[in-house]
Amino acid sequence: MVEHTHAAKKRLLTLPSVTIPAEVIRMDTPEYIKQRLQKPVAKGQLWMAKTNIGHQYVLVSNVTDDARIITVIPMSNNTAVRTDDSLIVRNTPLCSPMVAWPALATEAPVRILFRPLDEFTQAVTNALTNDCADDTLGVERATAPEDPMTSAEQEIFEIRKRMEAWHQLCNSLPKLHDDAEYESTDSNRMDYVRLLTKELKLPLDKAIDVIDGRLALSAAQQNQLAKLGINAELLRPRTFSLPKDLLIEIEQPVYRSAADNYASAAGEDSRLALAKDAFALAARKNGYGPSAWRGVIKQAIDHHTSISE
Repeated sequence: MVEHTHAAKKRLLTLPSVTIPAEVIRMDTPEYIKQRLQKPVAKGQLWMAKTNIGHQYVLVSNVTDDARIITVIPMSNNTAVRTDDSLIVRNTPLCSPMVAWPALATEAPVRILFRPLDEFTQAVTNALTNDCADDTLGVERATAPEDPMTSAEQEIFEIRKRMEAWHQLCNSLPKLHDDAEYESTDSNRMDYVRLLTKELKLPLDKAIDVIDGRLALSAAQQNQLAKLGINAELLRPRTFSLPKDLLIEIEQPVYRSAADNYASAAGEDSRLALAKDAFALAARKNGYGPSAWRGVIKQAIDHHTSISE
């Protein structure tokens, strides 16, 4: 009798085993994440987006002409939070149903993307983008539960709030300048930076701060330059524009970790500070494309890491 009772209790306490699909396990490996971050952000990709106001699954439904800005559709793997204006997607990269809210789609900076996941098929992506149910694709119009939980209502509220806040972040992106504007900027900037690092032995970040007007040279440093026949007035703050390709490249998810760790003495946006340091390291002022800027940005990251250690 005792053995029977013990066995019964054991059966009650034993939870059913859950098998995690190999596809989902693969997406959590460092190798997968590194490989996916090297690829361009594109329509149809599923990501976990994350900022200081929260995290959210999102579908990239469009990459705008300004590749720093994407259109995203919020999604959730909790189907209990479905609403009448949502869609249920059966076939997803997570290998389980998800809820999508096409009506809440909004433009947001690509920098909100945090963790890459797999892609939806083109047909499913189009159905979600156009807010169209299609049984053949496993995309169904959702019906809100008759008695939704309070927690579900709160989650919907948080999703709306996140999407609105992320959209507002677009306003903080620096203006992109066309080639004509860019070529009219100060072409001697890098020469000044090199002069300060060579003659005054200033670290790169300090030299850039001097050129940008965030740090003043001491009287002794100005005298040292004067003895070399260099007019310190040449080092007055300069107005310049960062290249369009650099500003677009620095916003991509692959630099998120580096930007999060990048300390800016001026307290400015860490990605912009990283872009300025990369620009200062560039051997030439034009002719760089995205692939070339990746190498220069890596140099800036390596330099910052070396002086921080």
